[in-house]
Amino acid sequence: MTMFKTPYAKGLLTPPTPYVAGAEMVAIYTFAFTKAYSAATDIIELGPLPGGAKLTGATLIGDGLGALTADVGLMTGESGALADSEGSQRALTTALLFDAASVNDNESNATLGACLGIPAEIAARGIGATLSGNVAAGAAKTLTLLLRYTF
Repeated sequence: MTMFKTPYAKGLLTPPTPYVAGAEMVAIYTFAFTKAYSAATDIIELGPLPGGAKLTGATLIGDGLGALTADVGLMTGESGALADSEGSQRALTTALLFDAASVNDNESNATLGACLGIPAEIAARGIGATLSGNVAAGAAKTLTLLLRYTF
């Protein structure tokens, strides 16, 4: 299994955090397919849901990926880690924002119910994606997740 990560998931960039309680923040996580993706074994960690954050919205945008769908949601294990605390490969949990959402040059919005159904937690949690098919590496192939959240 290969785990692909955006710079946010690697901890190289920090998602927005507010200075005032109740302010809505927007994080934009984009993954570019510079290496081939195998649907059978690979997962993409798009970025963290910061500790204490409450989701208010999410938009998923696929560009150049063909007739594929994506599942996007919280991941097992610690945000940014390669494995969970038991050493198992990280995977998506059942807390999904998108279930089989089209990423064929498409934009999808998560329901408010799906967003509010994910409780805030003290620790940051990784948000990941799996795709329904393989993606060859290439220019102009991206998966973008825009998250809206408040504290």
